[in-house]
Amino acid sequence: MSNNIKFVVGLGNPGEKYSNTRHNFGFKAVDKIAEQENLSWKNWNDMASITFYKRNGENILIAKPMTFMNNSGFPVVALLKYYKILPQDMLVLYDDYSIPTGEYKFRATGSSGGHNGVNSIITQTGTTAFPRMKLGMGPLPKYAKIVDFVLSRFNDEDTEKMNSVLDKIKNIVDTIIDLGFDKAISRIAQDKNK
Repeated sequence: MSNNIKFVVGLGNPGEKYSNTRHNFGFKAVDKIAEQENLSWKNWNDMASITFYKRNGENILIAKPMTFMNNSGFPVVALLKYYKILPQDMLVLYDDYSIPTGEYKFRATGSSGGHNGVNSIITQTGTTAFPRMKLGMGPLPKYAKIVDFVLSRFNDEDTEKMNSVLDKIKNIVDTIIDLGFDKAISRIAQDKNK
């Protein structure tokens, strides 16, 4: 798989009500990249907010689907088609309650793990073969309902942990764009274990 990343998608729910919830970690991640690069978001067909990031002379498309999490696949597929990008050249950033806040994991393919946004992308693209970065926002408290937990806000301690990941996010995404997904993952793991 080439994994020549041309498209970075952050998943979340639009609107003020959701802006600081755990489920919006993907939005926060791409917002952070845009902020550090002074990029401005544009409305794309009322389906997504998009911007372009110049890296190594390439224009990298960055998007936030604006259709609510469960329908993320519709704008993602529309953007893939419009910009003639293959799913395996897309990196999806999203929250995962099975990973502790402050941690993150990578996968090149696989099921949605119960994440509705990823499930929608898999359904609409017809493939599970696209790189992703799972942003930990767990652990899920005992007896908590998943829907209540993912739509809750980070407490102070978790906000600090989340911010420490956001501070690294641009470097991580840059490494993935520069080296390709597979090489980048082993490099990031080495750096993490130093």
